[in-house]
Amino acid sequence: MTEHGHENDGEDEEREHDDLELAEEASYVCGSCGEEIVVPLDPSAGESQSYVEDCPVCCVPNEITVEYDEDGSARISSRLE
Repeated sequence: MTEHGHENDGEDEEREHDDLELAEEASYVCGSCGEEIVVPLDPSAGESQSYVEDCPVCCVPNEITVEYDEDGSARISSRLE
């Protein structure tokens, strides 16, 4: 029971999860031209994502991998396709 006489039922835990600030953008370095590329992130696509994106500078395709941590931060990596 809480101090107000109501059972918690995990509501605080859910609220903490909802309050996480998820990263909205991240950057990777193109394996072909070496440019740092900033990309928008889409947390709604899942906590583990992989897709191919052409470098906007040299047009070489890069495979982008995004992993979300429990704190909402994102780790991004890339490799040439």
